[in-house]
Amino acid sequence: MEKNKSEMIMELLEILKKRTNKNAVVTDIAKDKDPFKILISTIISARTKDEVTEEVSKKLFKVINSVEDILKIDDKKLEELIYPAGFYRVKAKKIKELAKILIDKYNGKVPDSMEELLKLPGVGRKTANLVLSLAFDKDGICVDTHVHRICNRWEIVDTETPEETEMVLRKKLPKKYWKDINNLLVVFGREICNVRPKCNICYDEIKEICPYYKKLKYFNEILKKYEFKKVSKKKIPNEKGTYILKIKLKDGRKIKFGKNEVFFKKGIYFYVGSAYGSTVNLKNRIERHLKDEKKYHWHIDYLLKYGKVEEIYITNKKVECLVAKDLAKMFKSIKGFGCSDCSCSSHLFYFKP
Repeated sequence: MEKNKSEMIMELLEILKKRTNKNAVVTDIAKDKDPFKILISTIISARTKDEVTEEVSKKLFKVINSVEDILKIDDKKLEELIYPAGFYRVKAKKIKELAKILIDKYNGKVPDSMEELLKLPGVGRKTANLVLSLAFDKDGICVDTHVHRICNRWEIVDTETPEETEMVLRKKLPKKYWKDINNLLVVFGREICNVRPKCNICYDEIKEICPYYKKLKYFNEILKKYEFKKVSKKKIPNEKGTYILKIKLKDGRKIKFGKNEVFFKKGIYFYVGSAYGSTVNLKNRIERHLKDEKKYHWHIDYLLKYGKVEEIYITNKKVECLVAKDLAKMFKSIKGFGCSDCSCSSHLFYFKP
């Protein structure tokens, strides 16, 4: 019997609990339960690599130990201490504003409610949840880029933003995991399941459950089954055959094609095509897809206006529809992208990144 989403994420988190022997940067900083340091470190961590956050936090807290210290320090000096964190000048300005508000409205103390924390400059739900859970031992689910990406990759959620992910997790995840999920997935995401996941070094227990790994494995089996080979954009042969384009759409967006307008989620799309006409071969057919200026003869050209072809696979076998039908067994089909002379539901398939 297939596990439900709540059972699945609990099992995955229990595996990571046993496997994880280190903490995320902010979790380490939070060991002394200082709300001020947790708040500042979390603000610094936005759009910044974990190792940089660690370096900057250590450097900053050698000089700054209180809200009053923030107000006393020169603006330029604060920027220097926060550098090389991303957007360090903007963050320095926000931290200065935040310190003044804490002094004026909160008697120099960090507030311990979501409502009040969200009133502070530079503080969103991610930061507020982390401060509440780490500093005040209150229930909160901190959803950063790692938590958002991995929960979508595990298909626990199907969301476009971290805020949406948090709301779904609040319904699906038992409260005993709320405080742990961020630390576990930040470490896992940083070392293994990052933007380009290192499935080859992932834990076997995770791979047995992970939908992403199962789909990736299945796709590679399809490539082997039909003898596809990967080719570069500059070395497409003048031969007949079937091809698969791996297309990356960086951001979700509505795209018009034909009489339809459909929202395409960000992620990977596999498009299956063929080149068997008397004047058509793999080279001229695929190069037509790759052109910046297109005639929009096929629906796929409308997706390619916004998406980028990352990889090309070709085979000399005449297997376009067989491949499409096999991919449809594991991946989501996108309606409206079938070919005119077959009964396939689609030749375009979505793979959540």
